[in-house]
Amino acid sequence: MSKTTNNKKEKLKSLKKAEKKMKNKKNSTAKKVAIGIGITAVVLLAAGYGAVGYYYRDKFYPGTKINGNDCSGMQVQEIKDIIKKGAEEYSLTIQGKDNKTEVITGESIKITYQDDKSLEKVKEKQNSWLWPVQIFRNQEYQVNAENFYNPESLTAAVNQLQCLQEGAGTPSQDAKLEDNGTAYVITPEVYGTQLDKEKTTAAIQKAVEERKTELSLEESDCYIKPAVLQSDEKLNQEMNHLNKLTGAQVSVNFQGTQEQISRDMLKSWLKQGEDGTYSFDESVVKPVVIGWSEKYNTYGKPRDFQTSGGYTVHLTTGDYGWRVWQDKTTEALMQVLNAGTGGVVEAVWLQQGQKYGGNDMNGTYVEISISQQRMWFYKNGTCLVDTPVVTGNPNKGNGTPAGGVWRLKDKKSPSVLVGRRPDGSIEYETPVTYWMPFNGGIGIHDLSSRSSYGGDIYLYNGSHGCINTPMDAVRTIYENIVVNNPVVVY
Repeated sequence: MSKTTNNKKEKLKSLKKAEKKMKNKKNSTAKKVAIGIGITAVVLLAAGYGAVGYYYRDKFYPGTKINGNDCSGMQVQEIKDIIKKGAEEYSLTIQGKDNKTEVITGESIKITYQDDKSLEKVKEKQNSWLWPVQIFRNQEYQVNAENFYNPESLTAAVNQLQCLQEGAGTPSQDAKLEDNGTAYVITPEVYGTQLDKEKTTAAIQKAVEERKTELSLEESDCYIKPAVLQSDEKLNQEMNHLNKLTGAQVSVNFQGTQEQISRDMLKSWLKQGEDGTYSFDESVVKPVVIGWSEKYNTYGKPRDFQTSGGYTVHLTTGDYGWRVWQDKTTEALMQVLNAGTGGVVEAVWLQQGQKYGGNDMNGTYVEISISQQRMWFYKNGTCLVDTPVVTGNPNKGNGTPAGGVWRLKDKKSPSVLVGRRPDGSIEYETPVTYWMPFNGGIGIHDLSSRSSYGGDIYLYNGSHGCINTPMDAVRTIYENIVVNNPVVVY
């Protein structure tokens, strides 16, 4: 290898070494620049972090709500000032019906802000140096940052409201039953404007505690409502029941003559029980039945009688005739009334004559004339017996009661007639073949010891009041007469 070649190699090696040294120098400079930039950036970030943290040291982060109010960027004292101002300016407008309003002011109820440091405690929870984590979060807090009112002052303010004064507003009216003349109908309820003081006071207190500025008394259900509504089931049942009772067609039949019971009568007979249900009052119905009885009874009523002698006598006493059984008739009527079914009720007769209307003796009867001392027996208009008799001795106080018509009470054959003194001792015992009592212990009978009849025998040898009758005559009467047939004595 030549010397020239060696020199070239040495120059090339030196050149490469110098190039390498230069390259290392450039790299070192670049690193120094990069480090400088990095340090600068860190310094700037640290300064920004510190600035933001310092800013929020006494302020609430964005998105912070306290008791529902946006407090973003606000200081504790700012919030307190707002609360305090709200207390000073607070008022509650009370809205009633018919657009009537009244106002309760914060001053009248002595509202004050009571600072219990709750806001400071909330602020402490928001660490200002953790803002990179917390600043982008929406945070809500509830604190006891209340304005306190004086309860006594609120009570006084409520008591002064015009809407709560005595006589204020119109009372509500319950739905009720009314008679329109033809039927019972429901008159709808009416909503009034009278307030329930207890409910109203509670609603106002709640509104004040919640710092509401408006209160609708109607929406707060403060008005006294009707207790009974048109839709009330019980009221509707009552209406239907009453219409059933008073709408029924009811009549009472008295031997072909009917007494129609009007709707007004039915209404007047109704009574309401302790359970609220309606029924008919028997104590009111029965007097009506008694009135009808007096109208249709012929029992014991005065009547004119055509005698066998052709003249007329006026009879004023006795127990013969038609007689309504008032209790049973009332009972039968009550059953139909309370059932609400309607219909014709047949009068129940305690006693009946032979025929109703006109001459209720119907041609079958006994006729006794005291003055003539004579007796006749008619059956279906035909005279079967015409006989002299002996009646009671009036001179001994045993005169036969006259001036009336009685019904035959019984028939016995044979029988023993017993007479007793006032002290109860037996005065006489008389056996007879035929015995037909019609007025207490007075009756028609035979008497074997008597051989003559008629004339004035009764005045000196009369009976104790009975009608002493010849055997043939009394037998004929006995065989043809029936219990309840009339016996006329005049």
